[in-house]
Amino acid sequence: MAKSLEFINRTDITSASANVVISNVFSSKYDKYKIVFSNLTSIDSSGTHLSLRFHDGSSTITSNYNYCLMNQSCNISATAQVSSSNSYILRFFGEMDGASGQCTSGVGYVFNPFGSGYTFAQSMSAQDTSKNSGTSEIRFSHGVLRNSSSMTGFVLHNPNRNYDEGTIITYGILE
Repeated sequence: MAKSLEFINRTDITSASANVVISNVFSSKYDKYKIVFSNLTSIDSSGTHLSLRFHDGSSTITSNYNYCLMNQSCNISATAQVSSSNSYILRFFGEMDGASGQCTSGVGYVFNPFGSGYTFAQSMSAQDTSKNSGTSEIRFSHGVLRNSSSMTGFVLHNPNRNYDEGTIITYGILE
């Protein structure tokens, strides 16, 4: 069966915010979603971890659920991290190492957010970190959320600094 992408939402970040909320993008119509993010930047001078949270449609972000994640960075050190968090999937949208003007772009997929049980997410991002550390890197992130209710949206969460600009486009994958 052929698959197609159906556009759901475009969000442009135009002012500084530590949390960018993307609401009402997940529904029972799709089981799979594609999230394309481009030119996410931060003008702050400290390192940033561009993370993912899900929310259930209320004004409260679901930060008290159990997330589990794995990250692998492909750069000169090729580091890997496996951990769990009660509040977000760390580095889902990448990472910047602290120099002003760096950006990250990539693609992520979300599976089963509207069902109860488990929501899976994976992404690949490329960062320009050359302004500080002299390298660029590719990062792979995988995560799971144990959820008891339907998730209707997600949040770009930066626990350390603000997002200053960038674009996030969400598609439903129709089978």
